[in-house]
Amino acid sequence: MPTSLIPTGGTGPGETESSGAESSGTASAADSLRVHLLVSRAGAAARSGDLDGALRLLHDAGDPVVAGHQDVLDLLARVHAQRGELTQAATCWRSVLERDPGDPAASAGLARIDRLGRRGPGAALARHRRRTALAAALCAVAAVTAGTVALTDGPAARPDRPGPSQADLMEQRVQQLDAERREQQTREQARETARRGEAAKALARALRAPGIHPAVQGASVEVAFVDGLFSEGAELTPAGADRLAVLGGRLAGRKAGVEIYGQAASVPGAPRSGGSVLSLWRALIAARELSAASGKPLTAFTTASADQRDAPYASAAKNRTVTVVITPG
Repeated sequence: MPTSLIPTGGTGPGETESSGAESSGTASAADSLRVHLLVSRAGAAARSGDLDGALRLLHDAGDPVVAGHQDVLDLLARVHAQRGELTQAATCWRSVLERDPGDPAASAGLARIDRLGRRGPGAALARHRRRTALAAALCAVAAVTAGTVALTDGPAARPDRPGPSQADLMEQRVQQLDAERREQQTREQARETARRGEAAKALARALRAPGIHPAVQGASVEVAFVDGLFSEGAELTPAGADRLAVLGGRLAGRKAGVEIYGQAASVPGAPRSGGSVLSLWRALIAARELSAASGKPLTAFTTASADQRDAPYASAAKNRTVTVVITPG
């Protein structure tokens, strides 16, 4: 039972934004524009006679902020009413009233559905008169592309919604807002990268000491020791123990991630890749020394065996060491 017409235009930008504020409170400008764009496209489809296409657009909104917006629900109600689906139309208008009990268009739409549903001779005559008026209005819509036709009676009807050209403008605005958001994220990431780089430089300066060579690597500091820390196996030299004590003391009180990679001298016939048990053991001993000197728990240090191809020095004696990578928090 056809009982409704789709507006040839739509809610203006001002009404869309105010309705969005009432229904979601936190809707962004991009959300409001997406609502406007969806309503414009669905309204255009409905005016062209593609009611199924209009329903698909409205039901596939995806974003709950958009799908639950008053203007989307209102247009959905109108499309259902145009298809004679009065129960679904009433459900949509009730959803509008749940968000805004004073919405005049939804109230008028429900009142009309209620009148159409009444029984008796008087109601039948009223329904006949309304159908006649609606048929005349349909002809007017077909003949005139600009104008206002609405389901609701009198001044409660909503104003025109923008045509497809306005939808294109809205889509461009949405894309512009998305691009601005991406640019803002890029700027924030760049600032964070710069901040981390400066923090790494400051840490490198603080860690520099005789026999300790800190080098900035991006947002981290890689610490190498000028001389080997171990004499043979996993036995620290006195100088090696002193170096680790100095480094640990300078880490005290600093919030930082610390990774320790054990190194080993190349042995003839040994694999060129992969770590070794000896390298890992050296990393564990260095972690113990750094923990004692810095006051940090042993669990604050990550230990691993470095790949033998990554030995920092050509000298076997110097490669009896560890490499410490420190990342400021």
